[in-house]
Amino acid sequence: MSEKTFQATPRRRQEARKKGQVLKSQELTSALMLLGYVALLKYWLPGMLEKMQQLFPYVLQLSTDWTIRHVSSLMTNLLWVGFQIIGPVFVVGILIAVSSNYLQVRSLFTVEPLKPQFSRISPINGAKRMFGVRAWVELGKSLAKVIIIGYFLYASIRDNIELFPALQQLEVAQSTVLLGEAIIELAWKISIAFVVLAVLDYLYQWWEFEKNLRMSHEELKQEYKQTEGNPQLKSEIKKKQRAMAMRRMMQDLKKADVVVTNPTHYAVALRYDPLENKAPYVVAKGIDQIALRIKELAKEHDIITMENKPLARALYAQVEIGEGVPADLYKAVAEVLAFVYRLKKKRPKIG
Repeated sequence: MSEKTFQATPRRRQEARKKGQVLKSQELTSALMLLGYVALLKYWLPGMLEKMQQLFPYVLQLSTDWTIRHVSSLMTNLLWVGFQIIGPVFVVGILIAVSSNYLQVRSLFTVEPLKPQFSRISPINGAKRMFGVRAWVELGKSLAKVIIIGYFLYASIRDNIELFPALQQLEVAQSTVLLGEAIIELAWKISIAFVVLAVLDYLYQWWEFEKNLRMSHEELKQEYKQTEGNPQLKSEIKKKQRAMAMRRMMQDLKKADVVVTNPTHYAVALRYDPLENKAPYVVAKGIDQIALRIKELAKEHDIITMENKPLARALYAQVEIGEGVPADLYKAVAEVLAFVYRLKKKRPKIG
């Protein structure tokens, strides 16, 4: 099998996308989610605690007045405060998940990855996945995460080693605030480090994605055949199209008023009908063998053939079949048609 050294074509990329093979780093989504939640806790935690304090008056009232009205009021406020506390968590999670996946994949819906594949349960392929490059990369990412968490945890304890004994002298609320700030600061540093690791993982995923999409010379040739068509088949199609066009042209030749010849190499058949075109137009033309066939059919259908070398060459070069005669040739064509009409003892239709 030839080596895959060529970059993927747009068609190859489109087919891979339809199969669900897209460039995506799950690590990036997870790291952004972690960073978003840490930021939410850092800036929303005081507001969450304040919202929770709003429930205490209702709890105190319930302890002294156990009535349906107070229970209903407590449940209503509990649900509302709970929604205010949990709502931002859901909103942030959904926004980050949707936006990070959309930026990487864009809109895509496919069921190809869900289809059963026997290669997934193959022991050989399973061994390759276990001991392949991707497995080592995943192991490296896991070890990197452990090292990052361990380092920042050690650094946090080292920097706050003098603070912890002093917490015994403080009130519970003050100690809780200080510990909370230290934990959030630790989580903030870890989440930023995870984002950096995720960016590196995205670059690796891009490299592997491009590598898997590479094509061999044989695949390029096969795709070219599928896209452009088999050259032999295309040649046969063009041959048939030319034959059909020739038959139509010879059929339309019956309507011609005159055939202008070279006399041997060129033949152009003209027709003029004011109801069809404002100017005379070409119904058939050809050179050599085709010109000879046009003259033979003109003779069979009693169409006048007239020799005019310059006009025949000019009409053949400038006017396609079905097109009207250009203005610079109109006078010469009109003279030819007038001569033909006189021969047929007809009154000229143009003047």
